[in-house]
Amino acid sequence: MQQFGVDRLFTVFQPIVDLETREVIAHEALTRGSLQGETVPPDRLYGDAYRAGLAAELDDACISTTLQSAEARRLSLPGSLFVNVEPSSFVGGRVPAGLLSAPPMVVEITERALTTDPRGLLEAAAALRAAGHLIALDDVGAEPASLALLPLLAPEIVKLDMGLILGRPDRLSATVMTTISAYVDESGAAVLAEGIETEKHIIRARALGATFGQGWHFGRPDETPRVTSGTGIRSRAKRTSATGPAHAAATPFVPGCTPFDLVASSASVRVGDRALLVEVSKLLEDRAAGGGDTSVLLATFQSDDNISEATRLRYEHLVATGCLLTVYSTIASADLPHPARSVVIDRSDPLGDEWDVVLLTADYAAALLAREVDASLHEEGNYEFVLTTDRRVVVEAARALLTR
Repeated sequence: MQQFGVDRLFTVFQPIVDLETREVIAHEALTRGSLQGETVPPDRLYGDAYRAGLAAELDDACISTTLQSAEARRLSLPGSLFVNVEPSSFVGGRVPAGLLSAPPMVVEITERALTTDPRGLLEAAAALRAAGHLIALDDVGAEPASLALLPLLAPEIVKLDMGLILGRPDRLSATVMTTISAYVDESGAAVLAEGIETEKHIIRARALGATFGQGWHFGRPDETPRVTSGTGIRSRAKRTSATGPAHAAATPFVPGCTPFDLVASSASVRVGDRALLVEVSKLLEDRAAGGGDTSVLLATFQSDDNISEATRLRYEHLVATGCLLTVYSTIASADLPHPARSVVIDRSDPLGDEWDVVLLTADYAAALLAREVDASLHEEGNYEFVLTTDRRVVVEAARALLTR
């Protein structure tokens, strides 16, 4: 443990309850470190590990400690244990080894992981589901963009950030409430609220759609977990990892598959000229700007094009509104405004032949997916294209880009 600046790791368990019956149905495992008998704050412990490049190794050690503690306390009921995993542990599709052989549990992933390494995260999520685990997206509402990215990971459990429970209601609260309601209606996911300290907080949590909760009102973290109900959270959620949108999210990425390839086989393909599609693209950018910091925009450029000055100025405006922007092209786009991301694709990649604009916001989704009819007649500027506002189709198009 010395490499992590502690001499001991230990696990405490916080109860998770059914808000209607008040039964304890699961526990969140929280592994802590201590040095000479004094507990080291978790943010300092992980902060030091990240700075030393040892975050994934610390996560492995914490998960191993958690699993040993859970086994000793007979927390083996499927879905009776929630375990946190740091984003760094999923880079490149990596999964902490202990989880692949552990009893079925709920793996908590923070919303930061959605933008750290999307492809790695989706590959890791597929492996976790194959091992029988459920996925919980943690701190939903802390970062507005996570609302748009929510269907990409398609978690079985949504954990509401405690700020939504403890703070004053505002426009973000209303946005989270409506977005989560739509996601639950479509997917059957369970909603869990954190930070419940009073009966009033329970009312707020249930109004936001939560059916499960945790917080000091139900019990503080302790090394001795309380008795868990014989049903666990898995049987109380409306779906499992074997069916529904969550299983679709675990579908392995097919190398070479592009958004147009993915959608064109099952959608109505039309033909239009460049001038018309430029206006559609601008319209989607306007919708992204209107969505502000709940917007995610993904755009591809054909291999013989580059970002024009007019495009760069529009992107500056987009980023200023809070939109998360990622551009895919065969040339590094150094002129993109910060913090927009530039992803360079290989010239042999068929994605370089596409003109894609994929937009996800908290309450809107649209995609323009186009491919030139005949590259030898580039001046004529005619394109086959699909234009869709079907959120499920848009999510699959976004996944095809983010998993590259």
